[in-house]
Amino acid sequence: MGHVAASTRERILEEGLALMSQSGLSGVTLGALADQVGMSKSGLFAHFRSKEDVQIGLLQYMAGFATARVVAPTMKVEEGLPRLKALILNWFGWTRRAGLPGGCPVAAGMFEFDDIHGPVRNKILEMEAEWRDLLSGLVQQAMDRGHLGPDLDRDQFVWELCAIYLGHHAAYRFLRSADAERRAQRAYEALLDRAAHVSVKKKTKRTATKRVKKERL
Repeated sequence: MGHVAASTRERILEEGLALMSQSGLSGVTLGALADQVGMSKSGLFAHFRSKEDVQIGLLQYMAGFATARVVAPTMKVEEGLPRLKALILNWFGWTRRAGLPGGCPVAAGMFEFDDIHGPVRNKILEMEAEWRDLLSGLVQQAMDRGHLGPDLDRDQFVWELCAIYLGHHAAYRFLRSADAERRAQRAYEALLDRAAHVSVKKKTKRTATKRVKKERL
């Protein structure tokens, strides 16, 4: 019986993920999910207590779904810049490759729940913080190995990287821009190029400053 219940819950979450991708978290109502899965509302109540419970369950399910497709393959790549590049390659456009037609539910949820306080917003905030911590850690690894400049502002790099991702989401989903992926890739490459050269520029500036001081002496 326990196995059947777990299997049913898994099916509900799998169907709900596709619904959440297309309709957003707000669109995942018990009625809509029941129709999607092909069961009654009372049947859903056996697995989820409320709409919020469903939404949080779907976010948790999505985290595991995304980790398997974005993060897990990345961890097999050499540490430093190769791993960071692999993660970003897997991250940008991951929903389309995973068969989620509506884009990233967390990216959409950040706009949906920006002013709606409660457990769902808290869950989105927790997931986004964990993701940014992962990015920050990989950037730091690349800096420690000399792949990125030691003077790089790591937090600013992560901030701009996430801004590119969210910009891509808005362009792809709302504006329906055909060149969304190309422009996001160009923005990312420019960011990476600046990060790789930041230490060279600062070192050159320091050297020039020292030379001026010596000449004055």
